Amino acid sequence: MKTKIILFATVATTLAACGGGVSTPDEVRGKWGVECSAPTIEIDASALHILYPQAQDFDLTASEFDGTTLKLSLVNAGKKITDVYTYANGTLTPTNVIVDGQTFSGDKVPLQKCGS
Repeated sequence: MKTKIILFATVATTLAACGGGVSTPDEVRGKWGVECSAPTIEIDASALHILYPQAQDFDLTASEFDGTTLKLSLVNAGKKITDVYTYANGTLTPTNVIVDGQTFSGDKVPLQKCGS
């Protein structure tokens, strides 16, 4: 029994080291902004890139999407952060941010997908 637990822990650790399988859905991958001449974020398969006002890159720890609500989780300065967006009619609207369990309202300004 102990051998099985150690083997499971080893496999889980190896998978986590390989990225853990976090993957955002294709429909939300890309650059997003109020104005496409200056997009503010970029979402790729396993990272969130803040493009404006200050460029920052964050590896995602989790991604959830039910077709309407997108949740992107990351760690920044030791804090667990989840950005929550509403996806509708080809726009992505920040609704709230959860920081270490506390919820803050987002700016609710719809972002459009920039490029193809």
